[in-house]
Amino acid sequence: MGGKLFISTTIRNSQGNKRIFFMAFLGAMAISFSIIESMVPRPLPWMRIGLANAITLYSFTVLRPREVLPVVLSRVVAASIMLGTLFSVSFFLSLSGALSSFVIMYLMYTYMRRVFTLVGVSVAGAVTSNVAQLTLLNLLFINNRISYFFLPFILLFALIGGVLSGLFARFLTENI
Repeated sequence: MGGKLFISTTIRNSQGNKRIFFMAFLGAMAISFSIIESMVPRPLPWMRIGLANAITLYSFTVLRPREVLPVVLSRVVAASIMLGTLFSVSFFLSLSGALSSFVIMYLMYTYMRRVFTLVGVSVAGAVTSNVAQLTLLNLLFINNRISYFFLPFILLFALIGGVLSGLFARFLTENI
């Protein structure tokens, strides 16, 4: 009887370790995409495809929702450390965008999965991220509503990036 308990516990711990390693792998992928994307020249600062968000979306399909948040946070913190932007304005903008998009994507994927595809969830996450970043930027620095005139352009790029990121997440889901 004692042997069965030991084997059962070992298997359970082994499965837990596999999940942790998989979470670390997904975090490393998201960090890599984030760093690579930061090196790609952009005509405007907010114009990013958001490939790291594709990893977040893919994480929702293979992990428990509570396991996705550490992947998101590790990406933001580790990428900021590697890029030398930890605790800078860029870091807080990234953190606000990542957390707000995580919440929206979590809610949509968890409760409205039958209504929205990964592309729809991705677009909602991209829009939410950009609006959160613009709002934080406005609160911290601009303190002027004129910054919201950029909103149509920001939303257009969020739509394009969200679609591309969602398609990449769907590709990962179907092929991994």
